[in-house]
Amino acid sequence: MLEKLIIENCAPTLANLKTGEIVNYKFKKYQKAKDDIYRLNRKMQLKGVSIEILAEREKSFLLYVYRGKRLICDLSCPIAKKLLEMQGYFSEDITGAINRLRVRINCSRSGNKFPHEIGLFLSYPPQDVKEFIENQGKNCRSCGYWKVYGEEKEAALMFAKFDKCRAVYKKMCSEGAGINKLTVAC
Repeated sequence: MLEKLIIENCAPTLANLKTGEIVNYKFKKYQKAKDDIYRLNRKMQLKGVSIEILAEREKSFLLYVYRGKRLICDLSCPIAKKLLEMQGYFSEDITGAINRLRVRINCSRSGNKFPHEIGLFLSYPPQDVKEFIENQGKNCRSCGYWKVYGEEKEAALMFAKFDKCRAVYKKMCSEGAGINKLTVAC
């Protein structure tokens, strides 16, 4: 079920602790899956959360579940703007940025380099994304939801907060709480 998948994998975004998450949605029937995404997206947009299909595969969709207002703020950071410009992101709006990310993800499937700037869309600190790209993923200080090159203690606290949020949301979902109840409105 799509709602359960998003609750369990995107809890920090639903709780407004994080800008966005990527989740793989496996399905049996293509059109039913598309319809389910469309319906859930309309419902969640009332709370400030959107769902975009970033990539389509034979039996799955790569979904981006995100908060648009937070994304605008995240992508306006000078470090983020510079990194995105270096990767061909020239649109100032989030629709254009998400479309460019979609193109870059789909190009990576045909042998091109994976778009590591995706971390900017997932609340990773821009400096850590920059360092990850420059160091080709090596020489990090610690590792959790992302590779940390800067503020280790701050990142560790954030990782713990995300873990606790996921555990609480998973428990509440198993007890019958729906996505509407678990999504913080903004």
